[in-house]
Amino acid sequence: MSTLIGQPLDALDTPQLLLDLDIIDANLKRMFDAGKERGVNVRTHMKSLKCGSLAQYIKARGGATFLCAKLNEAEVLADAGIDDILIANQVVGPQKMQRLAKLAKRVTLRVCVDQAGNVDQLSRAMKDAGATLGVLVEVDIGMARCGVPPGDAAVALAQRIHKSPGLRFDGLQGYDGHLQLLADPAEKKAKCLEGLEQLTGTRRLIEKAGMPVAIVTGAGTGTWEFVAGYPGVTEIQPGSFVLMDCIYHNVRPEFGCALAILAGVISVRPKWYTLDAGSKAISKDFGSPCIKGKPEEKATRLSEEHTKVECEPVPVKVGDRREVIPAHCCATMNLHRQCLGVRKGKVETVWPIEASGRYD
Repeated sequence: MSTLIGQPLDALDTPQLLLDLDIIDANLKRMFDAGKERGVNVRTHMKSLKCGSLAQYIKARGGATFLCAKLNEAEVLADAGIDDILIANQVVGPQKMQRLAKLAKRVTLRVCVDQAGNVDQLSRAMKDAGATLGVLVEVDIGMARCGVPPGDAAVALAQRIHKSPGLRFDGLQGYDGHLQLLADPAEKKAKCLEGLEQLTGTRRLIEKAGMPVAIVTGAGTGTWEFVAGYPGVTEIQPGSFVLMDCIYHNVRPEFGCALAILAGVISVRPKWYTLDAGSKAISKDFGSPCIKGKPEEKATRLSEEHTKVECEPVPVKVGDRREVIPAHCCATMNLHRQCLGVRKGKVETVWPIEASGRYD
């Protein structure tokens, strides 16, 4: 793979997943500078990245803390030298308990819970392994996915964690994923602040019950500006801001699109052309992808190995290249096994995407 380093994009085979390192640098600086200004920790989400070397790259630029959605992502982070990791999800089942306990002895590790039975399972596993695990109570502030209701239910679960051997009650998570792509900024802010008051109100109840709350975490790329600096919130957990996609860019244009799929033109017709990358290389979860720098060229259909791009007149010939910006960066990273870090049109580095295609 090292033979790719130094190669111009025109010399590459297609399709290829490209990460523009200059754009990533600018995105990281913008978010991390904002975090410092507002006195809040920025914990970068690994579910958007899937790549240990990219996590190392981010850590070297000021982002030392990470979260993830799956246990396998946490293991990749630990192997990459990241030592402060939150699994922002519920981890359940005897097989995963063994892996979790092993990982908790290597790094500062936290998980989320919303069930008393899960607390008991985690406690038994950590006690048996001689490990200590940080635990956050997940509070449902409107997403209606996981979490306990704000208020008394969260207090009761925090008390159970506090009394459980092998566990350390560290705080609360309240993720507003249902607001991330909301287009109206005023509506988004109002609903975000409503959820934050529920979350921080729960914090006050837990503190009143005599338990310190070290961490209150939430937000994403779509709501970071409303949450960062909100009284009682200690950190934010965006991920897509690093890479971005054409859908997220519509609501958060301050972050550039660093991720693109380099694709080749394999067929030309009078009113469209066809690329050699389709839904197996470009996620269409949230809509159609965009052709980078070519708004007049519309990607109208993705099949497994083809993308149809309509335009008139057709400005390409067979063998030409286009960079495609996907509609969902996280899912696109999950489709590939390696990415090319590029700078000023040349390959600077080649990174494996160790957590892609894994669901454990």
